[in-house]
Amino acid sequence: MAKKNNTVFQNTWILFATATFLLAAGGLMKTFPVLIFVGFVPLFAISDLSKDKDSPWNHLELILLSLAVFLFCAQILNPSHVILVIIQAILLTFAFAGYAFLYQSLGSRLGKFTIIFFWLGLEYLMLKLPWRNDFFFLADALELRPLWWKWNANLGYLAITIWVLVVNLAFYLAILKTTSINWLLIASAILLIAGPVVYSVYFLEVPGINRGQMIALYNTGSTTFSENYQNRGELISRSAAWVSVLILLLAIVKYKIKKK
Repeated sequence: MAKKNNTVFQNTWILFATATFLLAAGGLMKTFPVLIFVGFVPLFAISDLSKDKDSPWNHLELILLSLAVFLFCAQILNPSHVILVIIQAILLTFAFAGYAFLYQSLGSRLGKFTIIFFWLGLEYLMLKLPWRNDFFFLADALELRPLWWKWNANLGYLAITIWVLVVNLAFYLAILKTTSINWLLIASAILLIAGPVVYSVYFLEVPGINRGQMIALYNTGSTTFSENYQNRGELISRSAAWVSVLILLLAIVKYKIKKK
């Protein structure tokens, strides 16, 4: 049994090191941020261990540390952002903690897509806080590649976040979820990256919604972009926030029933 636990521990550290390297590189390589599309894959795998009630610390401290390194690198290693980076890393770790809690309460019915719901909901919460100007949103990893995300004009800036996370989830399901590599899923994940990019670069002329326009809307209530975006705002992340609340309430009720 000890040998088995040691093997799991070593695998966990390999996943942690891989995630930290990929996310740090993705945060620093903003001119060509392709690694951000695979950086969360090992964290999804670590979350498989965090849902185990008996695992010490639920391995969430590794996810927290990996996210903190990513955010620090994404903020160009600026020491003045350290406190905010730690606060934000703790906040975003709740996306994985929420998944672990849901698994213990509701089982595997909801799946890892709940992590994406929670992440988007937390980013919407960040957008409503006074420090929104200083927070780093996952979509910001692609900020220097506006030609890639012109498709977000009707969806909002944080639609880029869900794009990145869904691609990561697809790679996780293709590589780490099964005993053998699922090449069909890998091809699908690559298409999920290439499709929106090709569509934006070659078929769209109107620019997408950028970070500045999003922040302006939530700072002042107005933006230089379309009236449609001004009326709807970040619809996807706002919807994800409400869905997350409803899922958590369901899990809490289920947990209370189990306790009885």
